[in-house]
Amino acid sequence: METLAIKLIEGLLEELSKTKSLSVSLAGPIRDSATVALPTFLGGLAGGPLGAFIGAAAGTGILGLSHAMGYGNYKPLMTALREDFTVEERNNLYERLWGRLSGFVVCPLNQAMAYSALTALTRTVENNPEVMENIRNELKETLSKKNMSLA
Repeated sequence: METLAIKLIEGLLEELSKTKSLSVSLAGPIRDSATVALPTFLGGLAGGPLGAFIGAAAGTGILGLSHAMGYGNYKPLMTALREDFTVEERNNLYERLWGRLSGFVVCPLNQAMAYSALTALTRTVENNPEVMENIRNELKETLSKKNMSLA
């Protein structure tokens, strides 16, 4: 795959990550907070201040154990792609995304038009729910291979 196409897809994912199209979810942090808060609350109901302390310790232990087992590690999409995937794995994803996008792009893509092409790609994706769904599906499939998920 050409370097320009890789940079365009990478730029597209970065732009989409800045919008709500591929934004980071609050569900994970809320779930983690509830993991600690619920045992604290129940312990406080059952045993007063000492019970609340024991419940908080138990909730924190559960949360720590789940993180040690690899659950609940949250990263922005581009950070996860850069840190947890090899260059080959990233390029494979970019090639698949390029294949899905190329049928929707009507402008020629050359070095002189890289920035305007990125803008055109971003607009194309934002205005076409089918393309956005294709991108999400490719990302979900790729991330699932590393036991990650798209928020």
